[in-house]
Amino acid sequence: MPYIIIRGNLASYSHKYPWRVLVSGLKADDIEQLNKFSCGGYSDESTIVYLVHPCRILSALEILGFRVVASSSTAVKQDYNEYMWTMRKEFVEPEPESESVSVVRENLSNIGREAASLGNYHKVDSPE
Repeated sequence: MPYIIIRGNLASYSHKYPWRVLVSGLKADDIEQLNKFSCGGYSDESTIVYLVHPCRILSALEILGFRVVASSSTAVKQDYNEYMWTMRKEFVEPEPESESVSVVRENLSNIGREAASLGNYHKVDSPE
């Protein structure tokens, strides 16, 4: 389960860019999908900074399958608070191929070999 961290302010930093939301831990596919929400921003190697309200980013990430699993707040300055959200995205794990399917395939292969050795073998195509 990949986890990501979002940090943002709910009160304004300045009038030009009132909000700043930092998102860390996204995979390339998720970044590409998030860019479809036209959030704008800039990035470094591990963090993308969006200059929009945190609710917009949190809502977009929820649409992409992420869920908030933890949150906290810290009074960084007296005029605004920083909030952090930890989110995770669950993936459907591929189910391993059943043993019975592989045994059936092996048995069918053996039957074909045995019939061919007896000489009365008619090949019939079967899906694998």
